[in-house]
Amino acid sequence: MIVTAAVVLAALSVPVALLAGGAWGMWKDYRARGAMQAAYSEALRESAERAADTVLPVPTLTDDAIEVRVPAGQLEPELQRIIRLAHGIGGSAASWNDGRSVRIVANVPSSAAELFRDAVNSNVVSMTAAGDSRTKTVVQILLRPAD
Repeated sequence: MIVTAAVVLAALSVPVALLAGGAWGMWKDYRARGAMQAAYSEALRESAERAADTVLPVPTLTDDAIEVRVPAGQLEPELQRIIRLAHGIGGSAASWNDGRSVRIVANVPSSAAELFRDAVNSNVVSMTAAGDSRTKTVVQILLRPAD
């Protein structure tokens, strides 16, 4: 009986050993695939950042802002007029109100930047122009209440 039990245990140990070896091999493959996928994701992210920096350079803000003085009650209509001008030439605009003044950062096509600056300084209400949408430039406008 002891010999029979030993033979049965030996016969059962072979599938258990095969199962343990297979599980260990699958675990090593899983770990290697995770590390390889992390390296691939990092390389893909870096490549996308380099491409974005080449095609879409980071805009920089300067101290060269157009200052517009408006009556205190006209800040909101003036803000809407400038945003409408930026959208009319194929750009975009964002604003920030600090309670005393409104800073507008407009991202407009480079080919129409001077046209946009002239329109902001004059009383142009709305305009539409086809600008080159590939290269953009940042124009800052500072709305301050007139004294």
